[in-house]
Amino acid sequence: MFILQEAIACPLCHQSLAATPQHCDTCHNYFQKELQKTPSSLMDLTPEAAHQQIKDNAIQPKPLRTELFRSPIISFFYERVLPPIWAAGLRNPGGIDVEFAQCTQFFGENPGIVADISCGTGIMARRLALTGKCKQILAVDYSEAMLLQLQQQMKLDGISSSEIIVIRGDVEALPLASDSIDAIYAGAAMHCWPNAEEGIHNIYRVLRSGGKLFATTFLKPFPSIVFRFFSVDELRHILLRAGFNSEYVQIEARGLYAIIRCIK
Repeated sequence: MFILQEAIACPLCHQSLAATPQHCDTCHNYFQKELQKTPSSLMDLTPEAAHQQIKDNAIQPKPLRTELFRSPIISFFYERVLPPIWAAGLRNPGGIDVEFAQCTQFFGENPGIVADISCGTGIMARRLALTGKCKQILAVDYSEAMLLQLQQQMKLDGISSSEIIVIRGDVEALPLASDSIDAIYAGAAMHCWPNAEEGIHNIYRVLRSGGKLFATTFLKPFPSIVFRFFSVDELRHILLRAGFNSEYVQIEARGLYAIIRCIK
């Protein structure tokens, strides 16, 4: 219950349940109503869903690189087809197994409250849950199809809904309270975000002092047509602009794949 009250925040009024008054003029109690859905069903904490509920139509469309992942076909491929392709070298030679080992080593033995941002079907969130070392895991993604696949896989893996709190959320309006998260994983995600600068700024905001970010993304010379790809210097600039100290920012390039480790 602590996580719901203190760590999860409204995408409109930006307050946690503990800080939100009984009646909120900003979100019209949408946030409190969504929290009541857990753990039985998915919480939708995107600004779009909140605006629609309160009859506010000021919604900006998302770019193709974001909307693409809302297709059930993509979530099927993400879970069943892509992992062996990643392991063959497209994503961090060795695939998700190597990335999981790198991530858990960086997070340490007691990672605390961990958020898997742009979690997809929760491949990393589920692995983290099965270690039994995290105090709590939050899985956040914009795609309803991805999150439905995550919930189905949790049942197959024997992971309870209390072990992973599943949230539909937008990294640009991250529904998490400031200074509330101990560690964040954002795997192969930044190139899909509409605004990577805003996404990293939000991640920095919600991390506690000493909190850790482990992120991966693809590098140039992949052409930025649908997705946005980065140089190492661009990634470093984004991280420093968000607030991370240069002494605690490490970016490792492995071919066209970047591995980012930061400490707030």
